[in-house]
Amino acid sequence: MTIAVGAVSGLALTACSSSGNTGSGGSGGNSGGKTPTEALAAAVHNISSGKAEAFQLSLKPDDAMIAAMNKDSTKQDAAIAKALLGNGGVVVKFTVSSDKALKDLKPGESPNVELGVTAGGTDYFDVRSVGGALYLKANVPQLVQLSGKSTSDLNSALGEIPPDFQSAVQALVGGKWVGVSAQDLKGLEQMAGSLGGGDLGSTSTASPNTAMLAGIETSLMKALTQDATVTDKGNGKLEVTGKVKVIGQDILQAVGPALSAVPGSSSSKADLDKYREGLNNVPDSEVVTFDVWLKNNQISELQLDLAQFLPKDQTGGGHLPVDAKFSQDAAKVSAPDGVTNIDVQKLLSSLGTGS
Repeated sequence: MTIAVGAVSGLALTACSSSGNTGSGGSGGNSGGKTPTEALAAAVHNISSGKAEAFQLSLKPDDAMIAAMNKDSTKQDAAIAKALLGNGGVVVKFTVSSDKALKDLKPGESPNVELGVTAGGTDYFDVRSVGGALYLKANVPQLVQLSGKSTSDLNSALGEIPPDFQSAVQALVGGKWVGVSAQDLKGLEQMAGSLGGGDLGSTSTASPNTAMLAGIETSLMKALTQDATVTDKGNGKLEVTGKVKVIGQDILQAVGPALSAVPGSSSSKADLDKYREGLNNVPDSEVVTFDVWLKNNQISELQLDLAQFLPKDQTGGGHLPVDAKFSQDAAKVSAPDGVTNIDVQKLLSSLGTGS
């Protein structure tokens, strides 16, 4: 299952880091007499030069799968799981934008990023990083309810907050935006570095660069074409089938350099090592099958049913589809209006950390 999700994540990493212009083909998949494998290879290659990219990842188990997942849960936990996983499931949307082609960003140049999380049809989080500043909006009442607490518990906790931060916390609880300035964030990174925070403040290599993206694209191309069988199902739909162990190795080869370049890379490396170890235990006969849709010679959607990796007695005959959607027509990520800023210096001082 880890490698299956990795296949989706690998495509997402390429798409979000280096989006591209549409080709000259029609709304379907193949054009110009390409074989299914050639069409898929071209779709991966065409993700190359856009200034904005949106990627949406959804986990949408059906009722049978939700029931199977909750068979050993308490009544309360089962109700929470059904509320989160039903009505559209869990949806994570990631948008990245820049004033120039994302693939051309140099080390030290960071795009603007937005991450939104929805579950059961309810918005829970919206986080933006714009010009080095950080903004957050959260559905605090709903989160409190899920944790088993009450509104009175929340109000009681608010009374313990120092006066300097009452306005920011009240804004957050009220579903409004709070923010931390770029200058304060930089100060926190510098402080973390001085306290031995290591790579927390090492952001100079975090942005994608041409060499890194070229390596990702090459490995993904190999995973989806050379080491897999691609079948044209018509109307732009392709079915990709291959051995989990082989494709998994290709995916790890693709995403490894990028994950190692981001802040916190030591933990990323440990995760990669675990994935590689897990791959060694996968039978050579294990096969993965997923569907890819092409539009205008680009990947527009990818679907993978994780239930295929689970014993039938754990699925209840249901399905656990992961759905990834890609768009090169994303809106530019910008700072929100009506932000209540958090004064980090005052916060550190109140905690006895500031000078």
